[in-house]
Amino acid sequence: MSTPPSPHPGYPQAPGPYQQQPGAYPQQPGPYQQAPGPYAQAPGAYQQPAPGPYQPQQAPGGYGQPQAPYQQGPGGYGQQAPYQQAPAGPGCDVCGAGPATRVTIRGHQGFLIVMRNLWRKGTFCQTCALAVFRKMQSDTMVQGWWGPMSVIITPITLLINLFALSKIRKLPAPVAPMGPGLDPGSPVLRRPAGMFGLLPLSGFVLVFLFVLVALATA
Repeated sequence: MSTPPSPHPGYPQAPGPYQQQPGAYPQQPGPYQQAPGPYAQAPGAYQQPAPGPYQPQQAPGGYGQPQAPYQQGPGGYGQQAPYQQAPAGPGCDVCGAGPATRVTIRGHQGFLIVMRNLWRKGTFCQTCALAVFRKMQSDTMVQGWWGPMSVIITPITLLINLFALSKIRKLPAPVAPMGPGLDPGSPVLRRPAGMFGLLPLSGFVLVFLFVLVALATA
């Protein structure tokens, strides 16, 4: 079977009329070439300046963050020493500070006919226990001599309190108080009551020594 002829035999396309002639529209190499000098960047004109005294230096290991202003304090989040945690154990009955221990401070009041024994028991820190001791000791040195039996009971009470004082001195300084504590004040012998109590105490010591010497020479 033969191929049918073209339906438009009268319009054959000529191969040559629309062909682009070589070289008709070529761009000239010269007119639009950029001159080498006017827009050329001068060497060094826009170079970044050398690091000056205020340019931050990048810290090793992180995004240029300075080390000193953001250093973390010891213990986490820059927390300071005043926020110390109280040691384990019972707290003071007065201020809640620790460490604390249980002590008993005694006192005595002597009158012409009757007498009265006093004491204060509790768990105290070093500061509050020292305040209780100085108060009870100085009051006993003034009020404890005015009775027949009180002359003997008062020096014994003062001596027992010295053992309690040695226990108080072994406590470390209190930390983390939860409230105001007692003021220790001046030492016993620097108080007016303590200085006044030295007179009868000295008399008792002299009498006691005289009795010992008398018994030794009898």
